[in-house]
Amino acid sequence: MIVLYILLGLFGLFLLLEVFFYLMAFQGHTGADFTRFNFALKPELRPYAQLILSGKRYCLETPHEDAVIRARDGVKLAGRVYDREEARAVVIMMHGYRSMAENDFSCSSEYVHKSGFAMILPDQRAHGRSGGRAMTFGIRERWDVMEWIKYAETRFPGKRIILEGLSMGSSTVLMAAGERELPPSVAGIICDCGYTSPRDIIRTVIRSWHLPVGLCYPMVRLAGRVLGGFDVEECSALEAGRRARVPALFIHGEADDFVPCRMGRDNYAAYAGPKKLVTVPGAGHGLSYVVDMPQCQRALNGFLDGILEKMENSAINLN
Repeated sequence: MIVLYILLGLFGLFLLLEVFFYLMAFQGHTGADFTRFNFALKPELRPYAQLILSGKRYCLETPHEDAVIRARDGVKLAGRVYDREEARAVVIMMHGYRSMAENDFSCSSEYVHKSGFAMILPDQRAHGRSGGRAMTFGIRERWDVMEWIKYAETRFPGKRIILEGLSMGSSTVLMAAGERELPPSVAGIICDCGYTSPRDIIRTVIRSWHLPVGLCYPMVRLAGRVLGGFDVEECSALEAGRRARVPALFIHGEADDFVPCRMGRDNYAAYAGPKKLVTVPGAGHGLSYVVDMPQCQRALNGFLDGILEKMENSAINLN
């Protein structure tokens, strides 16, 4: 009888750990307010506070439309649409883990919009105004990108589409670019500080917490499968890049201590399509643009101008 109690106790402990790992890694935050920066908790942002807050005001105060679409699994996906008269193209901006687009693209979005591009800023599933109970590190989100592309094709007929992502959004965009059904309307992708795979980044974070990777990672993976209904090893940004063909711009901060810069270099090295890599000395996670704005703007200009000029010269008819 004692043995039975011990076994039941161990099983109960195992279930509690599974719930704990699920909540820590995958639990959604639908309805949560991620629009405020806590500069006290993120001291690395303080030198750029004025710039970041100014960019956020542009995102929130510039006239836009609210859009709602449905993911393939029926989850509600919400986003903001910023039109532009005679838009050169449409940029879909996918934000990172437990963040929002108006945070992650608080500065670059203003520059992109004023450069003549329409924009779509989705709330990733399980974030903000979108539905869903689990964040899946790009596994399901890559299919959400496909639905946003379809929306963009309808909302902005005949316009080229650029996919841009930061952190988890970057890896999501890269995973989408490797899918066979990527529409020809997609002219290129921009990947800022993305990880090589959900597996790699989860193991990296576990290691940074000084926990045993060999014990904890299988439990995190199982929590995703049992409680979230997905497998974190189903897709890899690195492997998707080997199948991708659209032009890509990779950006990564060399001082990134969350998603190591080596992951950005690995994604760049594996990418099969035309590509360019920009690394920014001294830039932490997601801070390349604010740390070296002139270099990042030159890279964006050169990339966007180059692919759009090539597309115009090729005279591909999207219709």
